[in-house]
Amino acid sequence: MNKYPMALIIAGALLLGQPAQAGLEEGVEAANKGDLATAVKEFTPLAKQGDMRAQQSLGWVYYQGIDGKPDYAMAAYWYELAAEQGSVTARINLAQMYAYGQGVAQDFERAAYWWGQLAEQGDAQAQASLADLYYQGLGVKQDFAKAVALWKEAAAQGHVKSLRNLGLMYGKGKGVPQSDVEAYAWLTAAMLRGDPTAERNRDFAHSMLSDKQKLEAEKLAKEYEKKYVTPFKQPAADPHKATDPHKATN
Repeated sequence: MNKYPMALIIAGALLLGQPAQAGLEEGVEAANKGDLATAVKEFTPLAKQGDMRAQQSLGWVYYQGIDGKPDYAMAAYWYELAAEQGSVTARINLAQMYAYGQGVAQDFERAAYWWGQLAEQGDAQAQASLADLYYQGLGVKQDFAKAVALWKEAAAQGHVKSLRNLGLMYGKGKGVPQSDVEAYAWLTAAMLRGDPTAERNRDFAHSMLSDKQKLEAEKLAKEYEKKYVTPFKQPAADPHKATDPHKATN
C-alpha cells in the first residue's frame, strides 16, 4: 500500500470561479495568515450548513492543529462530510486516514471505498493504492487480476511503483500468465523512471530468458519506454503534494 502526502488544499483554491460566501473568504484569509483559531470560527457555521468547501477547509485546519495540536478525529469528521459531497481533496485525505487509522479506527474497507471513488475518476495514486489492497486482500477480497488491472491504469499515467509491481506480477505469474519477457519490459520501464529496486529484478528476469526471448524482451522494452517513460520525462505536478497554505489566495 502506497502512502502519499496528505493533500492539504484549503478553500482558497476552490473559490476561483465560484461565488464566495460570507465567512469563507475571511476563513481563508485567516488561515493564510496562520490564524487557525479564527479560521475555525469562520468555517464552522458554513460547514454546519453543509458547505463542502468549508467542511474540507475545516478538516484541513483540524489536521494541521490549532496551536500545533492536531485533532485528527475532527479532521476525519469534516473530511467525511466533504467527501460525501464529492470533494476530491477530502476523499484523498480520508482514504489515507482510514488506511492508517489516523483519527479513525483503521478500516481498510472504508479506505478501499474512497480510493475506489477516486480510482473511478482516474486518480493514478488511488488506483495504485487500491491495487495494493486487492493484492493483499485488505478490505476487499484478494484478487491479483484486479490488482494488475488497476496497476496498469496507474502505469498508463506514469505511476512508477505500478510499473515495478507489474514487472513483479508477470515474473511471478500472479494475476497474469507468467512471462519473463513482460517482466523484463515492465521492470525496464520502472528502472528508466528511477525506481531504486527495478534494476536488480530486471537483471534477474533477463537471466531467465533464452536468446530468442532476449530479443523479444528488448523490443517490448523499447515499446514500453515510448509508452510509459518518454511521455513522463518532465516531472508532472503532484496533485497529492501538500501545497503551502500560507500561499493560498482568494
